[in-house]
Amino acid sequence: MKANKNEINLLEKIGQDVHPPLKKVNVDGWLAGFSEGYTGRANSVLAFSGEQGGQTPTEHRGQTSMEAKVQKIEALYAKENLPTIFKMTEASAEGLNELLENRGYKSTKPTDVMTVSCKSPVLLEKFEEVEEPEEIGVIITGTPDEAWLNSFFEYENRTDEKTIRIAKYQFDLIDQNENLTALYCRIQIWGKDVAVASAVIEDGILFLLNVVVNPSCRGKGYGKILVKEILENAFDMGAEKFCLQVMKDNPVAINLYKSFGFEYFYSYWYMEKDCR
Repeated sequence: MKANKNEINLLEKIGQDVHPPLKKVNVDGWLAGFSEGYTGRANSVLAFSGEQGGQTPTEHRGQTSMEAKVQKIEALYAKENLPTIFKMTEASAEGLNELLENRGYKSTKPTDVMTVSCKSPVLLEKFEEVEEPEEIGVIITGTPDEAWLNSFFEYENRTDEKTIRIAKYQFDLIDQNENLTALYCRIQIWGKDVAVASAVIEDGILFLLNVVVNPSCRGKGYGKILVKEILENAFDMGAEKFCLQVMKDNPVAINLYKSFGFEYFYSYWYMEKDCR
């Protein structure tokens, strides 16, 4: 099932809420995020089209006003000592991708957004199919405790203080947002963590995030157990639709999610240029 522009814009807006930038600036309807360079999602521009993007029909057709807006955004990112990155979808402002190409931007990190209904027969069958050996332990919390954070940073090989500080602050922003409900899951074998993930629910839509297995424990089915546990708990909490983002060049993860009934919904990519 292919998404329409309204559906894309909704998930893009929620996507920024569940992976929040440290600072957001509204530039005539386009949302620019700044997080000291930590992750593309938190350091990029959502360039909505039409009324949601703050453009009148005349401005929407005119290249000059769009180019002026791009130049304004480039100056903002240069001031933060960051490259300028636009997060693009089929619902982005019409003509923007071509404009950015003409200004020397390069396309990077093509990513698929996949979704599944909580009522999907494939999903419900998968819940029954995935077995959990007796040595498996599951710990789920509403905030990221130190054990979850330590395992997450270790498995992702994130060791520098800046990255850890920003990530922790993002988790704090999620916790402070009354519209969001978060889940943090740890899978253990004989009391030792082997995999972690998080998920955030907004308006009945769950975003699955930060799915990572200890590199020394991959290929043993722990990823399936991890996804099952966090989705089942979200289901019990009233989530109606599950959503995730996965790089196009990660077939192992894509096949895992397809086995739970996730299907392609739309794609996004980044247009990036260093304008400093």
